[in-house]
Amino acid sequence: MTTAIGSNPYSAAGTAYGTQTAATTAVKTGDSSGNAATATTSDTDSVELSDAAKAYLASQSSSTADLATDARKWFDAQYKSTGLASPMLDGNVALDMTSLSRETLSAVAANSGGIFNKDEVLAAGVTLQKRFDDALMPHVVVARHTGDYASLYKAAAEYLDKAGADERATPLWISTRKAVDDGLALAQKSPMKAPQTTDGNDPVAALLQKTSQVTDAGGTTTDADAATDARARLDALANKARDAGTELVFDASRKTGQLVDFSSFSNRALAVMTLNQDGQFSADESRAAKKELDQRNRTSLMSVFNGSNSDVGAQSLALLKHYNNMTAAEKAASGYNKDLESRLVQSYRLAQMFGSGSSGGSSGGSSASLASYLS
Repeated sequence: MTTAIGSNPYSAAGTAYGTQTAATTAVKTGDSSGNAATATTSDTDSVELSDAAKAYLASQSSSTADLATDARKWFDAQYKSTGLASPMLDGNVALDMTSLSRETLSAVAANSGGIFNKDEVLAAGVTLQKRFDDALMPHVVVARHTGDYASLYKAAAEYLDKAGADERATPLWISTRKAVDDGLALAQKSPMKAPQTTDGNDPVAALLQKTSQVTDAGGTTTDADAATDARARLDALANKARDAGTELVFDASRKTGQLVDFSSFSNRALAVMTLNQDGQFSADESRAAKKELDQRNRTSLMSVFNGSNSDVGAQSLALLKHYNNMTAAEKAASGYNKDLESRLVQSYRLAQMFGSGSSGGSSGGSSASLASYLS
C-alpha cells in the first residue's frame, strides 16, 4: 500500500489520529445454558481464565513503552523482508502499515523512547492522518451539501475522543481537541459555511482545504487523464465554493454564486470537457469549457496573424503549425478538420508559387480571406 502525503500540515508534523477498535473486557458468570446472569461476583467467587483470555487482557494493558518496543521490532522485520531502508519512498509511505493499531502508530508518531528515526515518525503520522481523513470524509460530503459544518466538527470530536489514555495525555491531542472545540463553536455561530479558523492544529480545516485543492500532476498524457484531471479540478472548485457558503456557477450572467475559474485548466482538459465523450460533465460545464477554449483560440490566432507580417504564406504556415501542435481532442473541439487543413496547405502553396506577400497592395485582402477560413 502506498499513501501519498497531501497538503495537510499534521502529516508533516508526524502525528494525527487514526481508527481504533475499542475493546471492553468484563468477566461474567452465567447459567448452565450459556446465558449471562450477572457481571458481578461475590467476594468469594473465583473465575479461571483461559490462556487465550489472559493473553488478551495482557495485550490490552500494554504500555506505551511496550508498544514502541514492538513497533521497533516490526519496522526492523519489515526492512529485512522488503529490502527497504526506510518506510518513506519518494515522499510516500512505502510500507503497508494497516496492521498497526492506532495506539502503536501514536507511540511511533510521538517517538516514544526516542527509538524511531524521522522517516518512521513521519510515516506513522501520515498513516494516522489518512485514517482520520478517511473516517471524516463521509461527514465532509454531507456538510458540503447541507451546510451543517457543526456536525462535521462534532464527528471529529467523537473520533478524537476514541483515543487511548496515553494519546489523550499528549500535548498534540490536547491542542487538537481544543482546536476542534473552537471550530465547532465558530461553525455553530455561522451556519451554511465552513468556519474561518486560524488554528494550525485544526484537522477539520486542513481536510477541507486539502479536498478543495488539486495538485498539478505535471501534465496529462491521454484524453482520459485530461478528463479525470478536469473532473477533479471542477470538484475541488465546487468544494471550495460550498465551504465559502455559495455554489460554483458557469454563467457570468448569474447574480449569485462563484463563477468558475478555468485558469488552471489546460487546453486539452477544456477540449475533452467540450466534447464530453464519456458524459462525465454537465451541459453547463461543457458550454463554459467551450467558451473558454474558443476565447483562448481567438487570442492565439490573433498572435499568429500579428506575427506573420500580413504574409499569407507565412500565416498559412504558422496556422498549420499552430493546429498541428494540438491534440486530436483540441483540434476537434476547435473545429479544425481535414478540409480546413487542405485549404491552409493550398493557400501556403499558392503564396509560395505567386510570391504573395511581396506586394503590400494585396496583402490586406489576402489576410482577410485567410482569416475567413477560421470563422
